[in-house]
Amino acid sequence: KSTKRTRKVPIVFVTAISKEKKYMLQGLEEGAVDYLFKPLDVEITKAKVYTLLHYFHQQKELELKNAELALLNEQKNYFLGMASHDLRNPLGNIITLAQFIESEDEKLSEEQKSFIHTIIDSGQFMLNMLNNLLDVSKIESGNIQTQMQETDVIDLVQRSITDNRYQAQKKNISIQYSSHENIPLIKGDASQLRQVMNNLISNAIKFSVQGKAIEILIEKSSTAVRVSVADQGQGIPEEELENVFKPFQKTSVQSTAGEKSTGLGLTIAKKVVEAHRGDITVKSEVGKGTVFSFTLPLEMM
Repeated sequence: KSTKRTRKVPIVFVTAISKEKKYMLQGLEEGAVDYLFKPLDVEITKAKVYTLLHYFHQQKELELKNAELALLNEQKNYFLGMASHDLRNPLGNIITLAQFIESEDEKLSEEQKSFIHTIIDSGQFMLNMLNNLLDVSKIESGNIQTQMQETDVIDLVQRSITDNRYQAQKKNISIQYSSHENIPLIKGDASQLRQVMNNLISNAIKFSVQGKAIEILIEKSSTAVRVSVADQGQGIPEEELENVFKPFQKTSVQSTAGEKSTGLGLTIAKKVVEAHRGDITVKSEVGKGTVFSFTLPLEMM
């Protein structure tokens, strides 16, 4: 086992002396794959050796396949990152020019206004997708830079509410939040955690009907701070909950005002929370609404 050339060779102990259980356990703990007692049955021994060698070769093949997949995944992340970065600038120019044309309101017909609005709306959706792809590629490749510092969760939540207030007002949705007393500072990247909050709040707005409320609760325990975002929307079918954090996975639930989704926001939220050694969960009931919660450990301080 200490020699590189032979460390992965499967070892079988054969003995006529040390038949006590403690010796068998010691042999297996040392790395043996089996421990046989004499007298040996020739056919059974051959069959065991064949099976163990077959398993050994399968393990080697699996290791090679995993190495190939890791390389392909690295190349995929590099391509996504490069493509997303290179496409953002020209797309941003398209949006800016379309907004400039839109500002010439008195010179445009109603049909032209509609066309310009579609260009801006589609451009913003594509830009959001590119930004999300860039974030995913950075996270998966390990190249994402986190600025870990003392972070005020209450301030972070209030800023995220402000970020999303206009979209909520368009649908007459109120955003309310409450908090336990004396919420401690946590160690985290405020920018990334704000991205998580914005995603959860914007999703709650997206899938809520006119006139409903979104409730945000900040809690503390002896080990963590928990933030929950609860909507009064349509809810997600139970059988679809396991897919909500997977990339490009969308549920059967439709946004209530035609809002678009890239299918990457919750994936990024999960990866960011887990990078902070936290946890993110979802609970939902069809017809009553959905609650997304994430925890951030205090021991990181």
